[in-house]
Amino acid sequence: MLNNLATLTVVHSVKVISGKKWFVAGTSDGVIHVYNYDNRIQKLRSFRAASDCFITSMAVNPTRSYVLSSAYHDIKLWDWSKGWECTKSFVQEHTDTVSQVAFNPMDTNILCFR
Repeated sequence: MLNNLATLTVVHSVKVISGKKWFVAGTSDGVIHVYNYDNRIQKLRSFRAASDCFITSMAVNPTRSYVLSSAYHDIKLWDWSKGWECTKSFVQEHTDTVSQVAFNPMDTNILCFR
């Protein structure tokens, strides 16, 4: 029983990519999981987004093929049209954990975080 508890993975953030009929789930082990929900839920892929910490937040760009993720002090931009490649990494120069990320609804080229 203890071994099962030690490997328990907790979902910290879920976002829907409605145009693709996908959702992404960021977990406590720093992994982003991509699922298709068209007819039934099917895992498409998983990839490591953070090495030593959990995914604190994610955001989906409404006009481009981007998902933004945050984990501890890092913010990363993932492009699903490039096989979920990390196209940009923003390392924060402060001591606070990034708890939330978003794309600016007035200009989706601008990201916001806190």
